[in-house]
Amino acid sequence: MKTVTFAETNVRPSGKGHIQAIHGVLKAIDNSLLALLDVPLAWQRRIADRNSLAAMDDRLLKDIGISRADAEHEAEKPFWRN
Repeated sequence: MKTVTFAETNVRPSGKGHIQAIHGVLKAIDNSLLALLDVPLAWQRRIADRNSLAAMDDRLLKDIGISRADAEHEAEKPFWRN
C-alpha cells in the first residue's frame, strides 16, 4: 500500500487547492481500503474454487485437464497459499 502525503498532492491548503488536496487524500484512503479488501476476497475465492475442485468427478477433471492427484493436492492447500 502506498501512503500519499500532503506534499505529494502538489496543492496548497487554500481555496480550490484545499479541496483538491482533500480529494487526493480521500482517494488515497479509498484505494487503501480497497486494497485491504482484496486479500480476504482472494481467500474467499480460493476456498470456493478449491471446494468446487474437490467436488468434481473424474470426468469433469479430465475435461479441464487436471488429474485427480493434482486436484486433491490443490484442494488440500490452506486458503492463504496461492
